Amino acid sequence: RAGVLDALGERTYGGAAPGTAVKRDLLFGKETRSQMERMRAQAEQARFRTIWVAVISLLVTIISISNALLMSVTERIREIGTMKCLGALSAFIRRMFLIESAFIGFAGSVMGMALGAAIPLLIYGWIFGFALMLGEISYLRFALACAGCVIVGTVLSMVAAIYPANFAARMVPASALRTNV
Repeated sequence: RAGVLDALGERTYGGAAPGTAVKRDLLFGKETRSQMERMRAQAEQARFRTIWVAVISLLVTIISISNALLMSVTERIREIGTMKCLGALSAFIRRMFLIESAFIGFAGSVMGMALGAAIPLLIYGWIFGFALMLGEISYLRFALACAGCVIVGTVLSMVAAIYPANFAARMVPASALRTNV
């Protein structure tokens, strides 16, 4: 059984023996267009799911960092009370926790970026060969992606620290010193 792919639907094919059919499929017909539309819609859905998963994971990250910093605040209630009794302003306490979260976020982001870059590079290098892989990398995009990861991680940790820093800054020194945590 013969098959022909054709870009035009109105062409006729001669030379076929009577009784034998030549199967004609359009290369750019309605079926192909609908299939391409379906594939485009599936790609759009996959992109939406990827963005949704990224947003949820960033929210979970912010909540986890905020929880860790709240634990840090509750462990250091007496220290915060002592600093406030010695004259530390609420803005200083707030700034102290924001700077601490920036350092923690920066260190975590650098470690995450290093692992997130090294693991795929090793895997792709092992599968496709390191010379081919290193020759195809856009080093500018790679550096920008790494810098973006570190900046986003640091900023997210500082955003997550806003509530714990305000909580620590609002503490009353006398009640903070009476606490036995």
